[in-house]
Amino acid sequence: MKYARLLIPILVFVFGCGASQKTVKMQPDQAKKTSSYDESFDPLSLKDDDIVIKPNSGKQQKDKSTSAKPVEKKEDGQIQTEVDGYRVQLLATRSIESATLIKQKAEEQFAPYDYKVYWSFEAPFYKIRIGDVLKRTEAETIRDLAKTMGYDQAFPVRSKVHPQSGGM
Repeated sequence: MKYARLLIPILVFVFGCGASQKTVKMQPDQAKKTSSYDESFDPLSLKDDDIVIKPNSGKQQKDKSTSAKPVEKKEDGQIQTEVDGYRVQLLATRSIESATLIKQKAEEQFAPYDYKVYWSFEAPFYKIRIGDVLKRTEAETIRDLAKTMGYDQAFPVRSKVHPQSGGM
């Protein structure tokens, strides 16, 4: 009786594990497909362009003056030079409607001061910025003006600017 109590759980475990596997018989044509490979493809027969990577000469030097060099951009048939400077950010929003309304309002408010209004999309934000100045002190003056006009969150940001534009 002692051995029966011990033998029954062992037998249930052994037969239970053995019964959980299911046997699947394959058709003879399926067995052929899985065991043979089509090796007739030759990649050298492709008529594609080869990519040539030239070796590095090892004489790479970092040019620190690249950020100070002017960048030329064509707008409306005219070439405008861009240099490092500052603009004042008035707003950053995810809503294109809000950005459009604030841009129109800012264009009206800052027109007497000859500050150009810019907007850009840097995912996920639409950003409204004004001015084209080279010195941070000038940007802080524009920021103070913007705050008196109700743009409490205005702050100067580094940006590429057009030095010949108004607002300098």
